[in-house]
Amino acid sequence: MDVMSPELMWIGTRCYRINQVSEQSYLQQQPDENKPYVEEDLYEEDDREADYEIQICEGGKFQTSFHVPSVFFAMIIGSKGTTRRRLETETKTQIVVPRQGTEGDITVKGASRKTVTACRQRIELIVLGARSRQQFTHFLSIPLSSNEIRTNYVKFREKILTELPVGFGMDESLFQNADKLHMTLFTMSLMDNEDRSQAALLLQECRETVIDPILANYGSIEIRIRGLEYMNDDPHAVDVLYAKVESEALQQIADELMQRFVSSGLVQKKYDRVKLHVTLINSLFRDGGSGAMAGGGGEEEPRSNARVTFDATTILREFGHYDFGAQKVSDIHLSQRYSTACDGYYEATGQIKL
Repeated sequence: MDVMSPELMWIGTRCYRINQVSEQSYLQQQPDENKPYVEEDLYEEDDREADYEIQICEGGKFQTSFHVPSVFFAMIIGSKGTTRRRLETETKTQIVVPRQGTEGDITVKGASRKTVTACRQRIELIVLGARSRQQFTHFLSIPLSSNEIRTNYVKFREKILTELPVGFGMDESLFQNADKLHMTLFTMSLMDNEDRSQAALLLQECRETVIDPILANYGSIEIRIRGLEYMNDDPHAVDVLYAKVESEALQQIADELMQRFVSSGLVQKKYDRVKLHVTLINSLFRDGGSGAMAGGGGEEEPRSNARVTFDATTILREFGHYDFGAQKVSDIHLSQRYSTACDGYYEATGQIKL
């Protein structure tokens, strides 16, 4: 770990540093898990009592109940209940988790609001860390449906496949399906119906609280797709090639949307700004080998997580400033990964019109 650039974890508007410790000392503290711990927040001014619905029960005790997907219950309980006991001891609270195989809210009870708040924060950190290790299931997307962009994308694909010298590792299956061509804002792991309902509702709320005020300044949002960039450090061995997106208004909207979803606990903040991009070629789409796609390229469900890179040097040299065109943004989708709707695009768990 780079001590000057430690891994960070965000919950709401608050940032935590994830500390790495030696295996021996860590196992002495937490024998049930072999994971890095997250430092405890010790600043009283940062407490989130006002953010939580905390009730007063009989006997003057306090409690809060909140949804956690059942897939994460085991992380909160820990091996033989050690994690739950440690949380209860350190925060002087009682944690009630639904029985295995059942759904329901987690309840935290304690003698004060502060202890209940502290325990709930610790649980949220565990859940957020566990959620971030899951493969993403959904993503906020903007469909690229204009005739100009789709036509230019098909021309771009055909030029590469027909004009590129043999031996650069290119294959038609590497390209995104034209019907699913989209801009990704950010991804998330939604583990149950409650997660999906919360995300869809939050997107609807953002229409009024985030998007409308920005649209008031710009009127409408037009984007231009122009130029290429790649992931990895070596253009001779590329995993993902994507097109750059130009739009100041959309950048503002994307950053605000991400912050709202981070505050909800559904997304872990990794970057200060959303990187607007359109995936064009992805090594995971490749047919006929490791990373082959079931049913063809373009975000179908992969058979393997292995990648076989491709050489993008000629593509970048010949098409580095390629102009795919422009379109107005008319809607934002909460898209389900590995799905196909009747129109060929992804199934939408939620959607807003602009």
